Amino acid sequence: MLEYIVLFVLVVTMGAGLPVLGDASLIAAGTLAGEGRLNIAVVLITAMVAWMAGSFAGYEIGARKGRWLLEHPGRLEKVRLKLLAKGDHAFAHNNFAAAVSMPAFVSGIFRVRFRVFMLGAVVAGVGWIAMYVGLSYFLGAEIAKRIGDAGTKAVLGVVVIVAIGLSIKAGVSKWHANREERSARQGPAPG
Repeated sequence: MLEYIVLFVLVVTMGAGLPVLGDASLIAAGTLAGEGRLNIAVVLITAMVAWMAGSFAGYEIGARKGRWLLEHPGRLEKVRLKLLAKGDHAFAHNNFAAAVSMPAFVSGIFRVRFRVFMLGAVVAGVGWIAMYVGLSYFLGAEIAKRIGDAGTKAVLGVVVIVAIGLSIKAGVSKWHANREERSARQGPAPG
């Protein structure tokens, strides 16, 4: 019973977006279930309930206090406000992708619609839990850890690629807008 409680607590913090031992607890629980020491169904249900509870808590913290922390006057205020403006623009167009790929509190800060956020949290939770618990259940802890490390790098790579793509898209849109504005100021071409 203690193993399930520890799993729950660590996965709640992971779901909220805090960098703790949530992934390690999923690997350990999957390995123990693979060895027959834990019930795999209870592990999966506990992990998913914990993930959703943590995601909800992270979202609420971000929604209630996250923006305030970033908007308050003080050190690095201009940088924080610029980051908020960019985030507002990015999240306005990519709610679901952000809800799946970003920590829960970030979705709260940028006011992702709650339904969209919860759907993204379910998708992310199923993905992470299935990867860590499933791999360690079937293949053992060492293989799951190695694949999990590669998976984390892949997710970070995708986030970087998406950020670069969004930046390019924003740059091209701005270039087109400036070009159209210049054309409008110059008037129609003589004919």
